[in-house]
Amino acid sequence: MSTIITDQNFDEEINNPDKLVLVDFFATWCGPCSVLGPIIEKVAEEFKDQVVLLKVDLDGIPSTAQKFGIDRIPTVVIFKDSKPVDGFVGLLAEGEIVNWLKKVIEKNNGK
Repeated sequence: MSTIITDQNFDEEINNPDKLVLVDFFATWCGPCSVLGPIIEKVAEEFKDQVVLLKVDLDGIPSTAQKFGIDRIPTVVIFKDSKPVDGFVGLLAEGEIVNWLKKVIEKNNGK
């Protein structure tokens, strides 16, 4: 998780032909983001065979945020073949995130 995501490399980083890409859009100054971050990391670890987690500081990617309409945080988006397929805005409990992710994986055949 050492890659710094920028407007220049975002498209390359979400292009993963083997797994879904789970993107956590956050900001360091966002309280709910600080709560959601560890939950997303834990859930992503549970599903590491099916998803790749990217954590993206919204303040560092203004063009990408505008392109995908990310105007509230925290926002979590799942990408398949570099295209957004599902997501949510706000703080959810771990169980809700797990259930949501299971449905997204099932709907997208785990790819």
